[in-house]
Amino acid sequence: MISRRNSLGTLAFAAAFTFLAALPARAQQPATAHPLRVFDTSLIDTSVPACENFYKFSCDGWFARNPLPADQTSYGRFTELFELNRQHLREILEASAAGGATRTPNEQKIGDEYASCMDTATIDKLGIAPLQPELDRIAALHSKSDLPALLGHLQVIGVGAFFSIGSDQDLSDSTSVITSFASGGLGLPERDYYTRTDAKSVEQRNQYLAHVAKILSLAGESDTQAAADAKTILQLETTLAEATLTRVEMRDPQNLNHPSDIATLSGQLTHFNLAPYLAAFHAPASGKINNSEPKFMAGVNTLIDATPLDAIKTYLRWHLLHAFAAGSLPQAFDHENWNFYSHILRGAEKQEERWKTCTSRIDREMGEALGQVYVAKYFPPEDKQRTLDMTLAIERAMEKDIDSLDWMSPETKVKAKEKLHGVVNRIGYPNHWRDYSTLEIRRGDLLGNRERYSTFNHARDIAKIGKPVDRDDWYMSPPTVNAYYDPQQNNVNFPAGYLQPPFFSGKEDDAANYGDMGSTIGHELTHGFDDEGRQFDAAGNLRNWWTDDDEKKFNTRADCMVDQYNAIEAVPGVHLNGKMTLGENLADLGGLWLAWIAWLEKTHDAHLDMAAKTEGYTPEQRFWIAYAQQWCTQTRPEQLRSGALTDSHSPDEYRTNAILRDLPEFAKSFACKPGQPMVSPKPCRIW
Repeated sequence: MISRRNSLGTLAFAAAFTFLAALPARAQQPATAHPLRVFDTSLIDTSVPACENFYKFSCDGWFARNPLPADQTSYGRFTELFELNRQHLREILEASAAGGATRTPNEQKIGDEYASCMDTATIDKLGIAPLQPELDRIAALHSKSDLPALLGHLQVIGVGAFFSIGSDQDLSDSTSVITSFASGGLGLPERDYYTRTDAKSVEQRNQYLAHVAKILSLAGESDTQAAADAKTILQLETTLAEATLTRVEMRDPQNLNHPSDIATLSGQLTHFNLAPYLAAFHAPASGKINNSEPKFMAGVNTLIDATPLDAIKTYLRWHLLHAFAAGSLPQAFDHENWNFYSHILRGAEKQEERWKTCTSRIDREMGEALGQVYVAKYFPPEDKQRTLDMTLAIERAMEKDIDSLDWMSPETKVKAKEKLHGVVNRIGYPNHWRDYSTLEIRRGDLLGNRERYSTFNHARDIAKIGKPVDRDDWYMSPPTVNAYYDPQQNNVNFPAGYLQPPFFSGKEDDAANYGDMGSTIGHELTHGFDDEGRQFDAAGNLRNWWTDDDEKKFNTRADCMVDQYNAIEAVPGVHLNGKMTLGENLADLGGLWLAWIAWLEKTHDAHLDMAAKTEGYTPEQRFWIAYAQQWCTQTRPEQLRSGALTDSHSPDEYRTNAILRDLPEFAKSFACKPGQPMVSPKPCRIW
């Protein structure tokens, strides 16, 4: 993915990006704002030599006029567009919330949910009363034999306790949808937060204890009891974390492919009766499954046996409160949730305005209901066609690139091109909009709406099991400023919200558009051939189609990038993880190269004068600057640290400089000499 610090959940192996357009059919920025452009000379700082630090050369002007907002942990050009899109969504939601007989059913749902979310007075007045029936369910748990049915119910309404389960394509048969079990049940961002022993990690675990205790005390526990319960919860979650695969291990799909069936797993879970759990979860009681982390499920089985019932109830109570604290409970809960996850862990100085929280919430919950209105207003058909034309040009460039590789055998090249020709290009929005007719949204019942949405989404997910794969199902909403590649469906996906300046514009030249959006398209295509995506064939099956010698050569080249990024220190004492970020780094480098050769082909056909300067720069220079300017981002040290530990994407500075250092074509365009910082003494290259 080329995503902005989110990425993609059930897409265990995926990719993402972003953009915005200055077209008459689109709403424009406020008159006081700087217009968003793909190539912008006002962002350049010529006092910084391009061959010394190209990121600062391209972006220092942007940094000077864009101080990091107090409510943001990072702020960049992706954020600029995200915030503009969020203003557009706000206008749609406020109009829908105003009511009126002409509202469509979808407008009723998104409008009433927005009004409910904005009504903090009612939320505060209700307190935790809307959650009390679920708290009572947990309190009424009298034996471990009743736990499976209770856990199934809690997971249906959105409580992520113990483990996760859902539908997924069979890794070995991409036409089949089966039940998949995976790890879960943690309150900290990922497993290593529980296991690292450095001083900062120990401090954050202590802060987590204080956070859990604060939430429990807000729910009515005494401070003494809440502190004791927080220790119980941390101990239980630590046991779960120790049984979980690391982020690096999860990046290899082979580590997650463990086909089994319900009967076998049921026999293995000697202390957890799977039948009542599946009944409460409304999942199939038999059939094929993928037990993606057998060690984890075995650990859950042992943990349930060894843990006193009261400790299990404490853990469930915490995860219930944790699931609803952000946005659905009174402001004291919401603020405490922000204080730990955004302020302490990521460095935000101010909580964002409520309308932003509510807008993003509805985009997550009913993204296609909101997106259908958004697309009609902000995404004209010509934008879709322009994006498709560029995608096809870059796919043609990739085919030529595969033919030119001196390290790949003819046998593997045939399979690689077969996979490339099978890629499906999905642009803007789904062909068929999601049906929300069975989802009930009640004005004034925000927490209840959240439970009903979770139940609705759960039912939709479980209904996929045993049915043909829905190849029109998107994992991002149309207004999203991002993109992704799905290896099991072999498709690239570019939501409408991304296809705008500062990433793409019909009013700017090809050098800018190919350097920016073209590199994104190439990035997503490259994901099909990175260290994860290359393990899937043209049909999306987990199957090795490489010769042994080609696979060895690929891995040798990939190891070059692992070493390169391992050497980068994101913040003092914390280096990037070259293996965790490998897929994204490969996609950044391969994607930019594909955009470059596709653009050169276009300039050749157009007989472009490569020496002519526009706004002071040659076409080649404009291409590289446009690439760099998409990454202009201010980031807090806390976020850099968190990202280095958990994010598969490298920090934006290195998505620029580290990538360009590997490309001699860049150095030639700016006359950079060996020995200068922007010229790698040992460039890495695969595609």
